[in-house]
Amino acid sequence: MVQPRSEPQDWERVLERIEFPISLPALIRYARDVGGVDLEVHEVLSNLTRDSYDSREQLVDEIRGLYLADGVAADKLPLKR
Repeated sequence: MVQPRSEPQDWERVLERIEFPISLPALIRYARDVGGVDLEVHEVLSNLTRDSYDSREQLVDEIRGLYLADGVAADKLPLKR
């Protein structure tokens, strides 16, 4: 089973101050500007498929889906709903 490298606090640092709706390019820029987060966060964000996100829940659901598709067990996901 695959284990994520990023920690919940990496994701929370990125997600805590995002104002929704947000476009994918703006989200990627924001995550880069936050700094101090695991590179896995940036890798996952670069694999998102939507052009924009209307809510934190919508974004988190897609991120969780990417981890699950990569074989990470649901109880090992680095971010919760």
